[in-house]
Amino acid sequence: MTRTTTPVNFTLDLRGRPGHRASQVAHALIEVIARGQVHDGDRLPSTRTLAAAFGLARTAVVGAYEELTAAGFLVARPGGSTYVEHGAAAAARAGAFGASLPPPARPAPHRARPITYDLRPGLADPGLISERDWTRAMRMAAAPARQPGDGPHVGRLDLREQLSGHLRRARGLAADPQDIFLFPSVASALRAAAFACGLTGQPAAFEDPGYVKARRALHEAGVLIRPVPVDDDGLRAEDLRPGDRACYVTPAHQFPLGGRMPVRRRAGLLAWASENDALVLEDDYDGEFRYDVPPLSPLRSMPAAAGHVIYLGTSSKILSRGLRVSLAVLPAHFRAAMAGYLESAGEEVSQVSAAFLASFIATGALTRHHSRGMRTYRARQERFVAACREHIPAARALGIEAGLHVALVFDGPLDDMAAAAQLAGAGLACLPLSGFYAGPARSTGPARRSGLLCGYSRLPETRADGAAALIGQVTAELMAVR
Repeated sequence: MTRTTTPVNFTLDLRGRPGHRASQVAHALIEVIARGQVHDGDRLPSTRTLAAAFGLARTAVVGAYEELTAAGFLVARPGGSTYVEHGAAAAARAGAFGASLPPPARPAPHRARPITYDLRPGLADPGLISERDWTRAMRMAAAPARQPGDGPHVGRLDLREQLSGHLRRARGLAADPQDIFLFPSVASALRAAAFACGLTGQPAAFEDPGYVKARRALHEAGVLIRPVPVDDDGLRAEDLRPGDRACYVTPAHQFPLGGRMPVRRRAGLLAWASENDALVLEDDYDGEFRYDVPPLSPLRSMPAAAGHVIYLGTSSKILSRGLRVSLAVLPAHFRAAMAGYLESAGEEVSQVSAAFLASFIATGALTRHHSRGMRTYRARQERFVAACREHIPAARALGIEAGLHVALVFDGPLDDMAAAAQLAGAGLACLPLSGFYAGPARSTGPARRSGLLCGYSRLPETRADGAAALIGQVTAELMAVR
């Protein structure tokens, strides 16, 4: 089927902008998004079409798209199309791009090619889902159902009850279904939590490096973000301040470095929250997957956590981003405030997606899929890490105990933005680690690290050698030049 060309229906103002051409185009596109000339979810023109429309070198447009994709404003989808990410317009209007846009990438020296190795983090492999289980759950979701007493914006009671059981079995977390709220994404859950729990205009500590979309979501809600550096074990409670009203953490598999927060740090974090009547925003990023290590239950499951921890989870890492079903488990005293906020905001998940997920859990399909995924992802991770050790001797692989990605951290000097751009030109998609830092460079504390974020969930074991060899070749050449 022939792909329809997206026309250029906006103007790029490149006059008087500093930096190289790719950076100028990236900032001009941010202004286009902020002005509403393109909306969240819109498909952008191809790099070739946009370059021709404004007389630009295509490499400059490719570089701009890559910068904005790394920053979370755009998303590349199979087939070579690029779309405006949901939430990008609000972030652009709020000026978030000034703080979150990573340093400009060097234009790729080669013409962009279709993705041969998809190493983008945060993506599950939908090919592992049983077609029979999927079809049965979708058929059940399509059947009409009435649930008396279940408010339209609170979320389906059947799904909240199923999620309560799933969290207890899979994560050791006992959650009252009445405290579980449903959202289209973790970002929307964070925005809602900020408004409903009184965090707007208040300071909040945030992991640095950290999850850009979550940082941007809190910024959009008016939270005053304070970047706090992390080390191999995550965030330290002693780096938090009494004036911080909240902190955002990913203790199961820190994003992006991959550390698992040990018990002593978890206890310290909860003690800080209790002493200062603060909130811990626990994003259970990749918490479903762990390899050859004992399980660590969520912070929310610890006795001292009930009144101070908001637990966040999503179906996208274990099933598919297309479902757009995420959850937040709130302390009971915020239940009424969140229900009221959702009623006024009108934000809710798709009823079909919610019914599908409830059925998928109830029939045991999610448990079977998780077991299949654990076996497959473990094998892919082991093979990719082994290949990296063979082909990329200058890098260390962090975060291999859990999750769906590893951070390849280089001890020598490496321009990771240039490396990611050059790899994209060669057909390998990954993300530069430097794009996830928010705070200024520090003379004390953990130093900034240069590296590449590589997801292995969609990388078959037979292709691991080829991907690692390509990364090794490109990074070695760039490091040799320096």
